[in-house]
Amino acid sequence: MKKILWIASYPKSGNTFMRSLLSSLIYTDSGEFNFNLLKKVKQFDIHLYFKFIKMINEDDYRKINDIKVASKYWKLAQKKFIEIDSNFIFKTHAANLMWETFKYTDEERTLGVIYLVRDPRDIVISYAHHMSKKFDEVVNYIIKKDSVLINSDNRVAVPLSSWDVHIKSWEMLNVPKYIVRYEDLISNTKKIFSEIINFLENDLKIDFAINEEKFNAIIQSTKFNRLKKMEREGGFRESNKKNIFFRKGKHGDGKQLDKVSSDKLILNFKDVMKKFKYL
Repeated sequence: MKKILWIASYPKSGNTFMRSLLSSLIYTDSGEFNFNLLKKVKQFDIHLYFKFIKMINEDDYRKINDIKVASKYWKLAQKKFIEIDSNFIFKTHAANLMWETFKYTDEERTLGVIYLVRDPRDIVISYAHHMSKKFDEVVNYIIKKDSVLINSDNRVAVPLSSWDVHIKSWEMLNVPKYIVRYEDLISNTKKIFSEIINFLENDLKIDFAINEEKFNAIIQSTKFNRLKKMEREGGFRESNKKNIFFRKGKHGDGKQLDKVSSDKLILNFKDVMKKFKYL
């Protein structure tokens, strides 16, 4: 049975950059990236993958933004996707948690996970700019353990939880995993991408063509400044239209946080921040 490779992360943690690398690797011969390739690595929690609910319960389909309703169909939607879609990679910002008696995903449906971790202080800055929110609002949001993610009208409700619980929820899934810090991915892209290729080939047994020329083309065509230029010149359909999506692509912006906000994050996430060398 075909299974899903999840590209999982908390929001604003480098998921789109990872999708850019992987879509260029798996779905091109040349390695040259363009935004259309991201359609090959879709976000799971959109209505497209839940339309079948209309045939089962039309009232539930209308309430798919309610997590109590949506949770009943998460794994069934994954099963149906596996059966009919030729692609096998999904992006998600969901935490892999139970909601009442329903879990987001499981080993039966999962081939493997690439999980991206980012300093929560940097996430706050990036998320605040992306969503036009105040820093303290975002801090309170990402420390909340029962938070739910619904980005827009066409999204299906999924669990988000707090930054630390989100990480742990994917760590606990008993499948091959590659966990990488966003900071390492952007500062040493060639090394990390080589490790990811090894993970895909050896741990997950995924077939794709790669040589030095294609590898270099992927690295060059997904550089942050090029992605930013592409968005400026042609737009980016995944942006929220109010603010640019590819804003900085750097780490260390968390220094802009006031001491109260920074201390609140450290108080809540101290152990996990130490584990990933953010403290």
